[in-house]
Amino acid sequence: MAATKPLVLMFMAASFASGILALLLAAAAGGSFLIYSIPGFVIGAFFAFKYATFDRKKAKEEEHRRRRGKH
Repeated sequence: MAATKPLVLMFMAASFASGILALLLAAAAGGSFLIYSIPGFVIGAFFAFKYATFDRKKAKEEEHRRRRGKH
């Protein structure tokens, strides 16, 4: 599966949304179930990092491909 920049952005938004939804549901239930929202925020942060470094990674891959083709 090839990851495109919009796909990474979609995963990031969905992960943050699930973390926020878990916080809201825990608040509505009256409990302090903050632990349930942590995975959504951690995965969202991972995809935010991937989104921020996406262009730099693609540029490095392209440069490597060009250098390998010259030999």
